[in-house]
Amino acid sequence: MNESLVSKEICRRRGSKRDGLFQRNDWWWLDYYDAEGKRHRQKAAPDYDTAKKMYREKMTRIAKGDFLGIREEGITVKRFVKDKYWPTIKGSLSFFEARRSRAILDQHILTQFGDFKLAKIRTEDIDRWQAERMDKVSPSTVQKETMRLKHLLNCAVRWRYIKESPAKGLQTIKMPPGRVRYLTPEERALLLEKARPDLRPYIEIALQTGARRGELCSLRWCNVDMRTHTLSFPKTKNGERRDIPMTETLFMFLQHLPRPLDSQAFVLPALSANAVTIGFGRLVKDLNLPDLKFHDLRHDVASTLTMAGVPQRTVMQILGHKDPRMTLRYQHLTPAHLREAMCTLDSQREEVPAQPQASGQTG
Repeated sequence: MNESLVSKEICRRRGSKRDGLFQRNDWWWLDYYDAEGKRHRQKAAPDYDTAKKMYREKMTRIAKGDFLGIREEGITVKRFVKDKYWPTIKGSLSFFEARRSRAILDQHILTQFGDFKLAKIRTEDIDRWQAERMDKVSPSTVQKETMRLKHLLNCAVRWRYIKESPAKGLQTIKMPPGRVRYLTPEERALLLEKARPDLRPYIEIALQTGARRGELCSLRWCNVDMRTHTLSFPKTKNGERRDIPMTETLFMFLQHLPRPLDSQAFVLPALSANAVTIGFGRLVKDLNLPDLKFHDLRHDVASTLTMAGVPQRTVMQILGHKDPRMTLRYQHLTPAHLREAMCTLDSQREEVPAQPQASGQTG
C-alpha cells in the first residue's frame, strides 16, 4: 500500500482531521474559516482526493476575496438582501417607504436578479431589465425601482461584497414633464365643502402644508406645537424630520379639532393612505373635476408659494426635497401669473429720448 493510502486509512480509523478535512460516516467534510473568521463545516465528497480538491478551491476563493477586498465572492442577491441589506436599512425608512421598498425588492428586483451572484451582475443585465420594465410601466416607476437597485448595489460596494457597482454606468432615465395641475380658488372651496367629514381634514391640512398622504396618516398630536405654531413630520419619505410653520388658517382649524389626553393619538381620522386616495378619487369624480389627484394638492402648495415670490430654497424646505430639480417639477405657474410677469417688461423699459446729432462740418 502506498504512502497516500496508508495516510488516508489512518485518518479514517482515527476519525481525525487532515489538512482541513475530516471524515464522518464514510464522507469527507471541509472544515474552514471564511474571511470574516466564521467557521464552516461542509459535506464534500466520499473520496479524499475530491474533497481535498474542493477544499483547495474553497480556500483559493477565500484568499482571492480577501486579496481583492471582497468579503463573500459567491453571495447571491437574494441572500445579500435577506441577511445583510434589508436588516440594515429598513430601520432608516418610514413605514410607508419601507413598505414600498420591500414591494419593489420582492416583486421586481429579486424576481429578476435574486439568483444572480452579486459579482456576476453586469450593466447590460440591468439595461435589459430596465428596457423590459419601460414597456410595462411609467418612467417614474422604473426610476424608483432602479434607484432601489442602485442603493442595494452601492451598499454592497461600501460593505465590500463587490468591488464596483454595475449600475454605475447606467444611462439616466428620461422623465416626462411634471404634471401641470394646480387648483383654482373655486376648486379648493368646492373640495372642502363637498368632502365627507373624515376626508375633509386631510384635504385641509394638505392644502396648508403640502404634506404627503403617508405623512398626514401618521401625524400625531405630539407633532403639533400650538405654542410655536409648528407642525412636525418626524419621519418623512427621505427619512428626515421636517418642521413646517402653521398658517393662520391651519392654526384655527387645529384649534377646533378635539385633542385627546394621549399625545400619541392620531390627529386625523383613521384612514389608510389607500383609503385617502380612493375617497378623494370618488370626490373629484362626483364634482366633475378632471385629472385631479390627492398628490396634486402638494403641487398646488408649491405653485402657490412660487407665484407669491417665495424663493425656491424655501419651497424645497417646506416640501422636504433634497434635489432642486424635484421642486421645479412642482412649481407650475398659471397663465395669468405669466401674463402679469410679462407686463413688467413695459413698466421696466422706459423710452429713452433720442439724442440730437451734433452740428458741424465734417472733414
